[in-house]
Amino acid sequence: MANYPLFREVMRAAVSGDAKRAGELDDQITDADRNAYNIYVTALFCGALEHRFATDQSQAAIKRFVDEMRYDYRNAQPPIQALVVEGLIRAVFGEDHLLDEISGEDQLRYQLLALRKIVDQSPEMKSRLDDYLSDAETLAAELQSEG
Repeated sequence: MANYPLFREVMRAAVSGDAKRAGELDDQITDADRNAYNIYVTALFCGALEHRFATDQSQAAIKRFVDEMRYDYRNAQPPIQALVVEGLIRAVFGEDHLLDEISGEDQLRYQLLALRKIVDQSPEMKSRLDDYLSDAETLAAELQSEG
């Protein structure tokens, strides 16, 4: 069984900007749970994108978000790759073939960065974070049971 309580705490620290705590908690995830954790992060990412793009999933809205993300993380090393961010978002909105071109490591990195941005800029997500974390757990468990 996946260690969802630990995953929730890692994500709570990550989206609140407590990178040190998130790293310490992440180190506690076993190799056996790593895939389940990645699925959990993806599930939370999907929920956050649904929230962020609830009224507009257009190419222009996605581009605005990507441009904002590049600006917000302008000092990131390595630098933000706009096409990777765009591909991850478009994959959630139905163009899942784009994931074939994005490494698992890049998927996780950019999902975490986007989650931090979305939660930080959404008072509603901040106030309902436990609900989003629970929804991500439900979705992740369903995805895992499907195989």
